[in-house]
Amino acid sequence: MNCSTSLQLDWRILGPADLDRIVDLHGRAIRGMGPDQVRPERPEFFAAQLDGGGKIIGACGMDGSLVAYGVLQNGPDPGTRPDLWLGWPDDARVQKLAGASVAETHRGRRLQCELIRRRIELAHPDAYLYATAAPSNPASWRSLMLEGFEIRLVRRVYQDSLRYILARRARTVVPFAEGADGTVTRPFDDLPLHEQERLLSQGWRGRLLGRSGCVLVSPEAVAP
Repeated sequence: MNCSTSLQLDWRILGPADLDRIVDLHGRAIRGMGPDQVRPERPEFFAAQLDGGGKIIGACGMDGSLVAYGVLQNGPDPGTRPDLWLGWPDDARVQKLAGASVAETHRGRRLQCELIRRRIELAHPDAYLYATAAPSNPASWRSLMLEGFEIRLVRRVYQDSLRYILARRARTVVPFAEGADGTVTRPFDDLPLHEQERLLSQGWRGRLLGRSGCVLVSPEAVAP
């Protein structure tokens, strides 16, 4: 159910020597975007991930330039606590897909999906994974849903920015919502945000219907 790309790129785990290139690509990727769409990160954040706080996977082009990266962070950050919000076990191993960037020259080639898939593969097999995405950035949350993430909550985080909280287990793939098996669903895309928030808070989950639209699946249809 994942996205795929046929690009010939050199994929590797990045290290401290790559910090400046990561910061530069991040700055270029979010240029012109406000905090309502994407969270700007400081160089110190990336340095901490490269120093053991997580892993950053990168893709380099034929000329050696960094064209894409994705962050897999160990543990939740201070502004988001899905372990508490979603009732995960006290000893849950939490990892976060904490942002990704793709160079403008390589957009439209499904690299965001590839970055998600590769970070899932890097995660601990028992990890509880989560990510955040702005409702105004459907390319981000739809890419996550294509790789098995469910929309679980709407929250104001990161200094009052509105975000979907998406989650999945590292080695459990969430099925697409079939819509024809008696499962109670409601259309997602056309629901007002306040109604999405209300239903999600009651245990409904956002899933893909086939590979096109999104639906909310009732709590009764969600496997424990």
